Amino acid sequence: MEELQSTRSRFAKGVGVAAVVLAAAFFLAAFGSQIVIALQTRAEEKRLEAAVATEQARYDELADELEFTKSDAYVELWARTEARMAKPGEVVVVPTEEVESPDADRTPEPEAESEPFWVTLWRLLFPEPET
Repeated sequence: MEELQSTRSRFAKGVGVAAVVLAAAFFLAAFGSQIVIALQTRAEEKRLEAAVATEQARYDELADELEFTKSDAYVELWARTEARMAKPGEVVVVPTEEVESPDADRTPEPEAESEPFWVTLWRLLFPEPET
């Protein structure tokens, strides 16, 4: 009888230890997944902060440009460059020929005509018979 109780006692201790180990493993797995989620959240936060900083800089540039377009200096710049206007007493010079730059002697290389992807694929799969 004593032997049966000691066997039961050992079995109960083994089951208890197994339950504790299983619970610890479950909690460690849950904790690990929370750490992974926290790291992903931090990385996303940094990415979004960089995006916000970029957009804030763009906003500032656009706000400065808007202020410039409201100024008299912008109106004068536009009138001189786009409308080719001049102040009284000034003469507007309009070139009749374009001046060539030193790089102008190079002729641009013609772009290769590209065919649609499906034509290339068709030719690869079904080559034309050679005659």
